[in-house]
Amino acid sequence: MMMSNSTNINVSPTAISAIFEQSTVLFADVAIGDSSGLHVSTQYTAPSAADTADGFAPSVGRSQRRYLVASITKPIVGMLAVQMAADGRLSLNDSVGEHIDGFHRGPFRNITIRHLLTHTSGLPDMLPNNNELRAAHATLDDFVEHTKLVTPEFAPGTDCKYSSMGFAVLASILAKLDGRPVSEQLKQKVFDAMGMTESWLGLPSAEIDELLPSTLPCQLPIWQTTDAAHWNWNSAYWRTLGAPWGGLISTARDLGALATSMLQTAIDPAMTSVFSPTVVRECFANQTQHFAGLSERDRMIRPWSYGWRFNWKDHSASFGDFVSSSAVGHWGATGTLMWIDPISHRWLVILTTQPWEQSQSVIQRVSNLVAAAQ
Repeated sequence: MMMSNSTNINVSPTAISAIFEQSTVLFADVAIGDSSGLHVSTQYTAPSAADTADGFAPSVGRSQRRYLVASITKPIVGMLAVQMAADGRLSLNDSVGEHIDGFHRGPFRNITIRHLLTHTSGLPDMLPNNNELRAAHATLDDFVEHTKLVTPEFAPGTDCKYSSMGFAVLASILAKLDGRPVSEQLKQKVFDAMGMTESWLGLPSAEIDELLPSTLPCQLPIWQTTDAAHWNWNSAYWRTLGAPWGGLISTARDLGALATSMLQTAIDPAMTSVFSPTVVRECFANQTQHFAGLSERDRMIRPWSYGWRFNWKDHSASFGDFVSSSAVGHWGATGTLMWIDPISHRWLVILTTQPWEQSQSVIQRVSNLVAAAQ
């Protein structure tokens, strides 16, 4: 059920900063809004940030700080696929093997695009040789080729396990159909069209000398701190790769523009948008409920839409205690969260530079403040 298209979001930037001050987060940008647009935009910088920014040049004077938003990338790439289906360019029930060579052998034969979008394909989250591939500066095609060598964990549609490599394969399909990499498709069809001027799926290599120093560095997890300087989250390699499972560089305001557009289209299908009303409607719908082979838990209690996840309130990666279970969104391993709630008609974007395992609690406390505000 959709509520009215305007809300009073009474959240003080001072209150948000007070929450971050109780944490070890160095940088955070928060954008809050509803279907009418942006209501609150605020930035937090810890006093100690200047000593640990590792080459970041905040003096560039940009009002919007760029972040590596990690897995928030997935649902945006997913919407591109669903729009292609709405345009008659593919069917979500197409087998992957219809589009990519190497997916015809037994364990892969029945994997469909729908499975890739809902994490029900059986493909792994990360490859066993993930670190080695990154250390070798593997291309996106390399990741797909190595995905062809694995054995899926389960028959497609019988279980639901998070799969980054499913989105690597999905992007390969979209690139083949369109004749351009997904990064270019998103720029033209989504970012440029929505005025998301600070968003790239992979920073342009030709501008890396300018853009990399003015894009916030991440605090790195343990698994990236040893001999990983040339391939970790902050490296030029990773930030230009454009991984469709986690390589989006963006800002809180840019992502808020996408959230606003989705809510506007959900309320009034006559609104002009990048994504058709049908696509938006389906992205707010539980898609795992249609898999007869899934357990009741995965179909209804831990549901997924197309790339978007619903709010699982008792999960460690909950969007917050007061965000409705109808909200769709995603978290990012770099310490990010985005949700869009069709019940309250609010949306929230929180971007930090601290790994989710460390920033999770403070992010959820800010989310609670926003969701409960009158």
